[in-house]
Amino acid sequence: MRRGLATLLLAGAAALAGAEDAPTFAGTLPTAVGDVSRWQVVTGSFETESARGSYLFYVNPARSGLYQLMRYKVELRTAATDDERSRGSAERIAFVARPGMPEPMLCWERVGGGEPAWKVVVAGTAAYRLEMSTLMRVLAVHRVVRNGAQ
Repeated sequence: MRRGLATLLLAGAAALAGAEDAPTFAGTLPTAVGDVSRWQVVTGSFETESARGSYLFYVNPARSGLYQLMRYKVELRTAATDDERSRGSAERIAFVARPGMPEPMLCWERVGGGEPAWKVVVAGTAAYRLEMSTLMRVLAVHRVVRNGAQ
């Protein structure tokens, strides 16, 4: 079962990675993130039975081995709760502002068209918990794809 799921994830990621119409991420970030222009960016896309999406994970050169900034868009195809059904597929950002400190990640949701605005997703709320769950799914898919490519 796990091998079949991994194959599905890999096939979906490979197919989407080569797609011409790559998802568009916002041209600006929340001001709290700062300048990430010199950070390494890891990109990917995936498609499973329950979700599809794309992501950009950023590695700060001063902290290699840590995705300090994670941008992702996920469309949940099968939603179990009302919160999941109302979530939408807008771009989200999770940011580790002070690595090593015992504090929640900062989280935002892109709102509006054109020039984006960023709405804070407040730590400890149901919306924040849903985003952390979604982010963990994206990271799990990324891990499967990364480990399968080695």
